[in-house]
Amino acid sequence: MRLNKSELNSLASNSATRFDREGLLIFSDRQEGFLWRSSEVRVERWCKLRGNLLFYLKDRDPKSAVVGVLVLENCRPRIHNEERDPEGYVFDLDFKDSISERFITYTSAERLAWVASIEDASNEKLNLLIRQLKEQIAAKTRCQSIRMGNHIDLGMPMSLEEQQQQPQPLEEEEVEMAATTPAAAPFEDLDLSELPICETALSCDSLPVNALGRSPNPQVVCSLLVTSGNGDSDSFWREHARTEYQEHTRSPQFLCTMRFQRSASFSAATRLRFSVLDVRERLTHTALPLGHAEVALGAIQDTTRLRMPLTSPRGGDCGFITLTSWSPDASASGVAAVMEPGQSGNGPPRSSTQLFDTAGGTASSRRAHRRTQSLPPKLSVRLFVPQQCGLQRVCSNPRMRTYRLHSSLGADISVQETLLESRICCLLPQQLLSIWIQREKELLQEISGMGELSGEWRWRQMNLLEEHLRLLKDYSQAKQNIQQLARDGVFYKRSSAKADEALEFLPVNLHVQRMWAQNDTLQRRGLLDVITVGAFTRHDPKGNKCGGLIKLLQESKSWKLEQSDACKVQTANDAVQTTKQLRKEIVELMSQLLQLASRRSAKDMMPLCNQMVALTRTLLSIWEPSIVEEGVAFIERHRIIEEPENVMMEPMSPFRKITQQLTALELKSPELEDFATPVIAPPDLWPRGQQLALMRSNSWHSPSSSLDIRAIDSLQHVVKSYNDHLRSLEQGGDREKPPDEEESTYQSLPVTWHTDTAAPGVPPPVQLIDLDELGRSQRHKRRHQQQQHPPAGFLDTKLMSSSPSANYYRPTEEPEPLDLTQLNIEASVMCLVSKLKFFCGHCDSPAIRLRQPKAPAKRREGFAVAPQQAPDVIVAPSPKLELDLKPPVEEDALPPPAIIKKKGNKFTDGLDLSLTTDWEAELRPSMRKLRHAMDRLLKTARLIHSVQRLQQDVRCNSLQASIMYRRDVCFSQAITSLVTALMLRLWGSELDMGYLVMLRDLGPLAYFEGLLTLYGNEADMWSDMCIAIEDLSAVNFQLVRAQGDAALAPTPRITGSRQALEVQLPVPEHSLPGNGTSISFKVTPVFFNIGINEKASFAETLGQTREQHRSNWDNYLVLSKYFGRYRKLGLGSVEAGESLRSLLGLMEQQLRANVSKNVKILHLAEDACRLMDGLRFTSCKSAKDRTGMAVTLEQCRVLVREFQLPAKHVPYALSTMRSEGTRMENVLKNIGKRKYAFNRTQVSFLPAVYRPPVGSYGKAQT
Repeated sequence: MRLNKSELNSLASNSATRFDREGLLIFSDRQEGFLWRSSEVRVERWCKLRGNLLFYLKDRDPKSAVVGVLVLENCRPRIHNEERDPEGYVFDLDFKDSISERFITYTSAERLAWVASIEDASNEKLNLLIRQLKEQIAAKTRCQSIRMGNHIDLGMPMSLEEQQQQPQPLEEEEVEMAATTPAAAPFEDLDLSELPICETALSCDSLPVNALGRSPNPQVVCSLLVTSGNGDSDSFWREHARTEYQEHTRSPQFLCTMRFQRSASFSAATRLRFSVLDVRERLTHTALPLGHAEVALGAIQDTTRLRMPLTSPRGGDCGFITLTSWSPDASASGVAAVMEPGQSGNGPPRSSTQLFDTAGGTASSRRAHRRTQSLPPKLSVRLFVPQQCGLQRVCSNPRMRTYRLHSSLGADISVQETLLESRICCLLPQQLLSIWIQREKELLQEISGMGELSGEWRWRQMNLLEEHLRLLKDYSQAKQNIQQLARDGVFYKRSSAKADEALEFLPVNLHVQRMWAQNDTLQRRGLLDVITVGAFTRHDPKGNKCGGLIKLLQESKSWKLEQSDACKVQTANDAVQTTKQLRKEIVELMSQLLQLASRRSAKDMMPLCNQMVALTRTLLSIWEPSIVEEGVAFIERHRIIEEPENVMMEPMSPFRKITQQLTALELKSPELEDFATPVIAPPDLWPRGQQLALMRSNSWHSPSSSLDIRAIDSLQHVVKSYNDHLRSLEQGGDREKPPDEEESTYQSLPVTWHTDTAAPGVPPPVQLIDLDELGRSQRHKRRHQQQQHPPAGFLDTKLMSSSPSANYYRPTEEPEPLDLTQLNIEASVMCLVSKLKFFCGHCDSPAIRLRQPKAPAKRREGFAVAPQQAPDVIVAPSPKLELDLKPPVEEDALPPPAIIKKKGNKFTDGLDLSLTTDWEAELRPSMRKLRHAMDRLLKTARLIHSVQRLQQDVRCNSLQASIMYRRDVCFSQAITSLVTALMLRLWGSELDMGYLVMLRDLGPLAYFEGLLTLYGNEADMWSDMCIAIEDLSAVNFQLVRAQGDAALAPTPRITGSRQALEVQLPVPEHSLPGNGTSISFKVTPVFFNIGINEKASFAETLGQTREQHRSNWDNYLVLSKYFGRYRKLGLGSVEAGESLRSLLGLMEQQLRANVSKNVKILHLAEDACRLMDGLRFTSCKSAKDRTGMAVTLEQCRVLVREFQLPAKHVPYALSTMRSEGTRMENVLKNIGKRKYAFNRTQVSFLPAVYRPPVGSYGKAQT
């Protein structure tokens, strides 16, 4: 009680205070004596009871000093003896968690009176009386449902549940004296494009003072009268909105305004009550009612300024409340009510603001007074409503707050603050997970397609299978969890669940913070959009540190320097991805050529032909023949191949049994092209008769269904067990075994695998198919059935070959030599290009050569990187090419050898352009051969890649897998946030040609502002964010036109692979130019981080901020280069360019200065990003507390810089936005409390401009 000692002393000693009971009581005090001897003495004291506080004075004098106070909670008075004791009439006060106190009175009546008063003093007793009263009223009303207890008049705010629920019977309600501050009226169904009936600003004057003459801390709460349709008996007051509170003033002028909309059941007849409260304690928001005033909404709408007297709860006047309102003009509002945002009869909207005058424009029109009452009354009052365009198509669940501020010239600044959720928060991670799941399927197929290897390579092969199955299970489980969250209609991940591994691919607390401001005097309006999101990291539930991605990548790099095979694996992987990308581009070009050939458009075919020649030349120069030969020789040396005659008699090995289960995982290539001919399914690899039924869920029967997580988990467990078995055999090789026993250990499964039984109620795992236990008679029977029915086998080759490309070698298939594959590609392209030139009129054009014979190639880690070469004209094809080249003409039509030397082309000899009507049919055979040859090249590339991965150290594979998974988690969060910002810019505001030109020629700037500390776990978060933000620069974005249903719910689409991701962003149809040109761009991300909390002070003291300073300096250099390109393209105005140059100069000075918690760097970067029309992101650990402080500060800085908000008004405006704005709504959504997670010590370490107002922070879950 020492915290408010002075207040309690004033309350007890004030003569005007009315006490519930006063009188003399004899206390039993313990006094310390000589040599620590204590004794009890009887002291007569004057006592005063007020509420649940029992004050006792120094002696029996009523005017003596207050000695102490007892809080009468969790206590019970008790009388031991009804008769008089020798000391007097005694009663004890028993406390729950402390010792009892004994009191003595002179008479029995006094004792009974004190006991009765103490029993009725506690809040528990008061709540019991209120419940009994409710039950009595409910019993009398029977079927009527009445809500008792006017929270507004009692000064007790309603809880969030009470606001969202409909009227309920009294038995379920409970009134508490100390309730938490409620959320305002729910805005889930709020339409941001709807015009309000009116907007009202409030002010009070002549409010009463308390008994000590102290001015109140006023706050106004607006509530509306809600009726259930059964008359006034079912009516109750429901809170709609409330203002901020001001300290020690009798004439407050509030910044928060209130809007009344028809969608919230407001009409002209709606009764409103404005209750003025005196906030006595900000921490618990304890308040007492000063007075209230009731009025109909129609009366507020009809006048611009309404002054009403306040009625005290005890009767009589207690001051005045003034309502200053703005209403849209009737004709204008009627027009706007019909038109949807972003739509009009004359094309796209040109104004970002809807402007309405309350004055009709005539001399007799009524003018409104300013709230300051100091400006001339001739100024018109206007209502400004921002045009939202398609904001709610990409965002949902808005929360809105409105303010009216004063500029330095006395004009009004209209401010609207909106908090929204992103609709794509759960969609983009699912698309990324689908890409990564498909990649794991490909790698599984690569490893399985190598066939069964011998020796030590067998357990290495199984180790890779185990690793990919684990990743496949993790990715599939994460996708399934996100799908469930999306089905529940949730669009954000709560900060309290940031350590939940089930949703780790979702960004934490991703929200859109939008501020719209308007200064009518300056004729200036603008938007400020900031994406607030938690740190891009993988949170460890146990809090373990790993150093972050930067440290892990450095360890991986040092490992690769020690292991030469690691670099080869990465280079081989890049070569495979390049091969896939080039093949895809060539196939797309062939599709375009077929379309042009069907229209006989010869003029447009030659540019595409030249592109295809250049791409094919690059494709042929990727792989070095010597490395391919080494990989093929490795496979031939270590692969186990069964003899065809013994395949039915020998037992099936565990590897084949395990890989047979991969059939259920739908391992097939999704790459399909229309013009390619289907490949017939090859015969089964391990023919064992009829295929046995696998234990799998119903979802596996559909190729398009998702994977069964339990099946993958069971198969992974089996692979792990077999892998451990092989490793134990390799390590325990000291004891020599007979050859037959050693072979049997590899060709049989451990006995424990067959004896395990599933627990009751648990679905059985996937069982391996053991065909060794079948009798010979059954084998002969199956052999007979095999002649009638084609067998099914391991890896399900039908699934492997269902794609026309069939881009994987089968385990028993012989790899094609690389030279032969390259010759086939070259010959197919030569034939195709010759025919295209023939159709274009170049009948005598010679064939081209794509490669120089024996051209020297520059080697890098075994893979050739050949320079680009111009096509050479050859007179006759090389004899080497004739080995695989089969011209489409008959042999009789070939010219004799004597005429070969003449200038011509053998691919087009015999063709007559006038007789060739179907160009498409002439081109299709060459294209089919080219496609099949490229498929064989990709097969070889994947085989070599799998060999390189197998030869790599096992520990390196595990390290790279863990790094890749962590990087995927961080990247998923980062790309989701970035695409949210891009969609907000494309749909939430107008798109002008200047911005589209900037996207096409330069790409946007994305500024990520971090408030993390390089101390503890946040150091790992900062490291993860650096890598995730850097990875965003490699993503390619493309704008696509949204038409039809796609424009109603625009959804981005992600394609490609990890190394080459492309995001297609839908934009409004009228925004893109009509010439059909597509706009592609990349983003330039920069990341500046400054720690501001108490741990940042520790980090600076320990010297742990060097990496942060180095990173900030590197990002400053990136920002400077971007500004140079920005100015070189002539973007922006000259004034903006000078301001940017000055800002970058100041930023360089601040970066060079060694200043603790130098937040000026962040402020300068914010201004630079805003001037270059960049994208803004603000992050801390959970995007809730420090982020809320940073965002509100940036909003006030913009109001000062752009809208002339006086600097002396900034602290109060900042405090209002933090305590009553949308950032407090964000805190409530995440943790269910309206408290920032700061304590007093943490607040003292924050910079002054980042400190929350008193009463808005406290003990809460971060």
